[in-house]
Amino acid sequence: MDNKIKVVNWNISYMRNHESKLDFLFSLLHDSYCVLLQEVKPHVYEYIKSKYQDNTILYSLNFRTPSKFDSDARKLGVMIILSKNISVKEIGVIERNVFPDRTLYATVDMGGKELKFLALHSITGCSYYKAKSVQYDSFAEFIDTYSPDIIGIDANEPRIDSYDIDKMIFFDNGKGAQTFFHEVKSKCLCDTFVKHKNIVDCDEGKPITVSHNVKRKGAVRYDFLFSNNDFAITSCEYLYNEAIQAGSDHAAIVAEFVI
Repeated sequence: MDNKIKVVNWNISYMRNHESKLDFLFSLLHDSYCVLLQEVKPHVYEYIKSKYQDNTILYSLNFRTPSKFDSDARKLGVMIILSKNISVKEIGVIERNVFPDRTLYATVDMGGKELKFLALHSITGCSYYKAKSVQYDSFAEFIDTYSPDIIGIDANEPRIDSYDIDKMIFFDNGKGAQTFFHEVKSKCLCDTFVKHKNIVDCDEGKPITVSHNVKRKGAVRYDFLFSNNDFAITSCEYLYNEAIQAGSDHAAIVAEFVI
């Protein structure tokens, strides 16, 4: 029998009420699923752990020893939520990274099928400049050796979107983002939305779809779900309006695969 799994990638935002956002998220879930979340503060992790305890909940801040000097920048964690029928074989963060807190990977077993999930949250170039490129270098290094099946990322890139990674234009703060996106392509991972919608063209300078809005720049597609090219994609949508209404400032990407 085919194994179907729903995958959600979402930057839920550390701002505003988390309860409405989580009500919306869990209304999307049934049967087999994996959720990749960014900007999960420690108190939101505790809330999810207490209210949604029928799930397997993995949190990046549990895998990095905190310092007594940690700033709030170190408390924007990444989370992976799995349905109970999926068992965890291996989990960790990318240690060789300027912000291990914003990374989380999990190798899992689903009905005898091994899957590798990776959740990532890029720092912003406007705040961290060259550090963003260094972070991306370590992302690329990790996927080269780990070979994930699914990557969910708030990328804060590209500057100009495209249906083809080779045609994307990235911000001028180093080559790290370009290296990462090209490594994604070389590992035979597809842009899930682009593949499912069979997008082969786009308006120059405009995002394929909206996942976020940036002051002075406007609509962008900064959020991505990359997937193993061998997986059959039965659906993939950017739920922007619904996610904004729930309280985030990023679209939730919701896809379903047959693996």
